[in-house]
Amino acid sequence: MHRPAILAILMVLTAAAAVPAAPLVPNDPFYSYEWYGSALNLPTAWGLSVGSADVVVAVLDTGVMDFTPDLAGRVLGALSATGSAPLDGTANHHGTWVASVVGMGVNNGLGGAGVGNFRILPITVTDVGGLNKSEDIALGIRMAAEAGAKVINVSHGTLKYGPLDAAAAYARSLGALTFVAAGNRNTYNPMTGYDNLIFVSGTDPDDERWDDGSVGSSWGPYVDLSAPAVDILIADPDNPSLPSGYGIHYGTSYAAPLAAGAAAMAWSICPDLTADQVLEILEGTAIDLGAPGWDEVFGHGRVDIGAVASAAYALTPEPATLALVVLGLAGVLARRGLSG
Repeated sequence: MHRPAILAILMVLTAAAAVPAAPLVPNDPFYSYEWYGSALNLPTAWGLSVGSADVVVAVLDTGVMDFTPDLAGRVLGALSATGSAPLDGTANHHGTWVASVVGMGVNNGLGGAGVGNFRILPITVTDVGGLNKSEDIALGIRMAAEAGAKVINVSHGTLKYGPLDAAAAYARSLGALTFVAAGNRNTYNPMTGYDNLIFVSGTDPDDERWDDGSVGSSWGPYVDLSAPAVDILIADPDNPSLPSGYGIHYGTSYAAPLAAGAAAMAWSICPDLTADQVLEILEGTAIDLGAPGWDEVFGHGRVDIGAVASAAYALTPEPATLALVVLGLAGVLARRGLSG
């Protein structure tokens, strides 16, 4: 088919699907602390979907506390890639913090709001102290994809990323995307060549690279996307110093699940999207920061979850809309003599 015909069809599809939805500001009491909600355009996304429990996000980490109130009923049975029993998240809370950033209940009147109401699959890839082996993380990625996770999050640095990239390629062949924290060393990292790992760097409220002096977002040719990494609300139901059950943290450990949540939101709205399509949406709708186009600090840009949701919605026509698309398509083909 000629390119002008394809463009015309896309125009019909976009116009037919462009039904505005009212933004949703959630009733979660601590959402007011989440400065990044508006930066990520989350209310616009939530006007279309608060996230589907049909979408599974695998959190490869130190375990997740399944009794976390803001994750209630959405934490699946834990798996382990270490050869030992799965950790439950109580000895090292990092996994719960990461899971809460992507999956705290939205508009449930409780605590804060994650990106969406997705199901969380905890996969242990560390020891109790949080130390990991690259081969264990790689196995965890494979296990996640085989268990049906569409989105896989790795908020840990490791020694060798080659095994992870190979595992992520396998996961992608099964329809899943793998997101990895870019690191908090506040230094340039020259590594490159990992085409199946989506590295996420960290930004601050001014849409600059997160830099607190002693710590900050690392950057380099490996960075694909960026997302907020400072003053991030986390849930923690087992910390005496947090009587509310919530706290504020920082790090690219949280930038990665925010970007991962954008992918999960796209699949919540349009389940038939391929992994390649979802990644194209994330990169194509990202807010361009720094040097024009892709750059080593922000990658393709800072994630815009509202724009991701809108793009996914535009690819999901309802039955009446689908009829309009078919009519428009038939008209285009007839005018161009392509119906035969």
